[in-house]
Amino acid sequence: MKFGLFGGAQAVPGEVVTEAALGYHEYGDYIQTAERLGYESAWMVEHHFTGFSQLSATLNYISYLSGITSKIRLGSAVVVVPWHNPVLLAEQVATVDQLSKGRYDFGVGRGYRANEFKGFGIDISEAEDIFHETIAFMRRAFSEIDRWSYKSDRWTFNDIIVEPPVVQLPYPPMWVGAGSEKSIRAAARNDFNLLLDQMTSFEGIGERIKWYQDELDNLGKPFDPYRIGVTRGLMVANNDNQRKDAHVLRGKFINEVQVLSADKNMQVRSFNPVDEKRGGADGDDFVGISEGGAVLGSSDEMGERVQKLHDVGVRNILLHDLSGSFDALHQFAEEVMPHFVISNDPTNEAAE
Repeated sequence: MKFGLFGGAQAVPGEVVTEAALGYHEYGDYIQTAERLGYESAWMVEHHFTGFSQLSATLNYISYLSGITSKIRLGSAVVVVPWHNPVLLAEQVATVDQLSKGRYDFGVGRGYRANEFKGFGIDISEAEDIFHETIAFMRRAFSEIDRWSYKSDRWTFNDIIVEPPVVQLPYPPMWVGAGSEKSIRAAARNDFNLLLDQMTSFEGIGERIKWYQDELDNLGKPFDPYRIGVTRGLMVANNDNQRKDAHVLRGKFINEVQVLSADKNMQVRSFNPVDEKRGGADGDDFVGISEGGAVLGSSDEMGERVQKLHDVGVRNILLHDLSGSFDALHQFAEEVMPHFVISNDPTNEAAE
């Protein structure tokens, strides 16, 4: 199995909101530590207008990380395509691929937070059409070696060539965030690697993997489980008090994601109280979500949960630790990962 990280820095470190409460340089230290411990990838979010400094200039930050690391792969999870000029985005992606020496994974998505589309003055109902046109444009732009022009109802670009060239050919691996059966099957048909969310249960993740594999089988294409990145909350809890604290922290995160997704007028939010059983105005069972899908508990319990993911077909786990704890990073790497990773041979796994 492969293990990576998911998240991002906060420009103003402090209270945990939706990411680890680590500043830009401290989070860089966190990623450097992960690289030394054997984590294989680190994936950065893109969000805007939250009021609590969630990472926004994602490709800029990945450029910074590429300069302070040497082996770990660096991904965007995800660049929200409809918010970007496609020529500038292609140039930025190519630049990151150059700076990282071919270690960049280009994760993309359509976006889902209504307040962000409102802030950019973009109609969220147009997101899907913009996404598909931009992806098609960029795939061509990366492969064109001569100047060319492009005209559509949305954009006109004259006599262009994307520079610099990418390192990974024909372009950096493209990953798309998807959750519904329709979107997952479309990802397979359109040659995307797949990024799955951290809220779905173990059983639900297994079902989503089967949709992706089934669609590839229908197309006569090979299935590689490492092309599916499954995000999971990492909640290291070595005693009951730590477990309760982890649930409270994650409850805040889940509640905030729900609010950001639903409230079109959201600017700055305060949290609803979360206790050890319930959370949020809607009465959602935050504890149940984490107990049913997070990598949670002591080293032994976390190992059991990783085994459950392995058993439903997961081979590439992206861990999201809201605490930003260096101790947790070490504990998982030193006490859990060795049971599932055999050095230099990803197909020969300890769990199998």
